[in-house]
Amino acid sequence: MNISESTRSDIIDYLLMREQQFHGKLGIIDFLNRIWNLSSLPSTDHRLTNMEADIYQHMISFDDWSYHTLLYDSRLNLLRCNNNIFIKFLETCAHPLVFYKKEQQDELVSTLNSFLDSESLKLEAFGTPEYESIIYKLVSIGDDTSNDEDSYEVVLSFAGEDRDYVQAVAECLMENDVSFFYDMYEQATLWGKDLYEHLAKVYRGNARYCIMFISENYKDKLWTTHERRNAFAKAFTEREEYILPARFDKTEIDGLRHTIGYINLNKYEPQEFTGLILEKLGRKK
Repeated sequence: MNISESTRSDIIDYLLMREQQFHGKLGIIDFLNRIWNLSSLPSTDHRLTNMEADIYQHMISFDDWSYHTLLYDSRLNLLRCNNNIFIKFLETCAHPLVFYKKEQQDELVSTLNSFLDSESLKLEAFGTPEYESIIYKLVSIGDDTSNDEDSYEVVLSFAGEDRDYVQAVAECLMENDVSFFYDMYEQATLWGKDLYEHLAKVYRGNARYCIMFISENYKDKLWTTHERRNAFAKAFTEREEYILPARFDKTEIDGLRHTIGYINLNKYEPQEFTGLILEKLGRKK
């Protein structure tokens, strides 16, 4: 799904002209950290350390930056960034956490879809009745199904023997409204699919992070090897910080450099480890 520079420009200008700011109820830093890791982007102010500090200084402590300055900042690069990043930006703009009223969400989505129509794309609603809210995902017009492999913030890769720990993490992620791939929660989606092809798309898709639960069990299994190879391929071509290793033991994994930082799971209960994931995503637990 490609979105042209002209359509991106029209969307950004519309967001700037709206009465309600694009981040709505969310703080500007909280909103942007759902898409970018602001602390990893450089500062343009010699007194500060990163872009998150820039925004706090120039838009929260003081108001010498406009929203136009922010959305056209070259570090975010919204006009020319990877399509997956721009898509995530749009989906976050339309997220129910942003809005005070459902009518505001409806109005925004309707207008965004009028711009996206020229690209044969649209934001499509996926209901979550238990929370009485609607989440939108970008899909191609005419598609019968949503692009599931592109809809996750986090994908979990693990061996079945380690499921008890991962299951507890998955439950915590769900409680905190994180979009993630966990096989037990995707049974209807996986039913009838070519799993080899589908899982390749999931682990090479649009997720911000792949959490790799490493253990002796994980190393040699066919499916975890398949997941791992696709995750490495994405990390190599698109995002080096995509893979987040989490270790049950010191098993060495081919292709995973020794210099990559990891979490020792023996020091964290699942709820505590979930807190680290939320922090990495720029959320507050």
